[in-house]
Amino acid sequence: MCKENETAQIEELLKRYGYHSQSYNILRSDKSYFFSSSGIDGVIAYVVKANVAMAAGDPVCDPSNIHLFVTEFRSFCKERKLHCCFQSITERCKDILEDMGFGMIKIGEEPIFDLEKFSLEGSKFRGLRKNINQAKKQGLSVVEYHPLLERQPEWEKDMEELSAIWQKFKGSGEFSFLIGEPALDNPKDRKYFLALLDNKVEAFVVCTPVYTRNGIYFDVMRRKEKTLNGMPQLLFTESFRILKEQGFTMATLGTAPLSYEHVDDPNHSRIIKLALKLAFNRLGYFHRFKPLYKFKRQFGPTSWEGRYLSFSPKLFNPVILYALLKVYDPTSVTRILSYRIDLAWNGINKIKDGSVDFIGSTSGSVIKGIKETSHKAVVTTKKTLHKIPSSIKGKK
Repeated sequence: MCKENETAQIEELLKRYGYHSQSYNILRSDKSYFFSSSGIDGVIAYVVKANVAMAAGDPVCDPSNIHLFVTEFRSFCKERKLHCCFQSITERCKDILEDMGFGMIKIGEEPIFDLEKFSLEGSKFRGLRKNINQAKKQGLSVVEYHPLLERQPEWEKDMEELSAIWQKFKGSGEFSFLIGEPALDNPKDRKYFLALLDNKVEAFVVCTPVYTRNGIYFDVMRRKEKTLNGMPQLLFTESFRILKEQGFTMATLGTAPLSYEHVDDPNHSRIIKLALKLAFNRLGYFHRFKPLYKFKRQFGPTSWEGRYLSFSPKLFNPVILYALLKVYDPTSVTRILSYRIDLAWNGINKIKDGSVDFIGSTSGSVIKGIKETSHKAVVTTKKTLHKIPSSIKGKK
């Protein structure tokens, strides 16, 4: 099948079965695609890194076919001696894969907004309204840009400059995998919302469709390094208003990594919960995870949905962590990960054998066990990273 026909086929599958908020981004050119040999109507997008086949989100198919489709994909991986993993799957898919014997780790929660109910009324949003009013008083406005209807070269020039600023500030490779791109040269079904000041673009967001949920995913945001007060709040809330007027019923700002604030997960032990919270507070600031969570929370999501990393064989292998980081941010992963692991271990080692306010009262013996287990995990992970062939590390 030629590339154009394959892309057209995947686009049609997304329109029929695209449920995952980031499913539209499987169209990015870094993906390989698995199609059923038994005639199931669907596709699984994946990337292979360090002998791990990392699938991007849920399988795109009818929910009733997920079990059989994943069975075929797992066999495909086993034949090639690959770990079979699914990154950022939804709760719907998680239940099916768990029954199939996949290992499961909760990686975050996604804020879901019911646009028909969205409102900024009440004392809860007093601070948010103040920020929005400040932005308006400074002359900021929000518009939707329609590049397929009429191109605006000056706006697009501004957008390109903002993307260059973001790249310089980020200081590492362009995210990919389940994260999109501005794609102004080929917008297709993307939406663009711009924050303007004197007809100059101060910031913009790129949105993609969530077809089966009549929803919109806020995918990419670019802005100046220094922005006017209230600009992000105005940009998102005005975009919500426009989308609601257009008849969309759902919006999402994407996963907030490693947060446990809203979804109770009894399947995780207290020790695992503590370990993930340590990662959230110490490892997470590499890509500013904690501020990202707080930013999304301020808009008052209608609900939060869990997102999970799923893997087979069920026993977790540290190389999966390496592969996961590699597919998102290909540059300097090993060096950065090793450095962050050291930071996290130092933080764990400083915990006194007393109570930990994350999870309530924790006995000294449990803390001692956490330290011993964490130290072994650190040593094993770092050894695994150094064993990964340099040819694998260097690939993007």
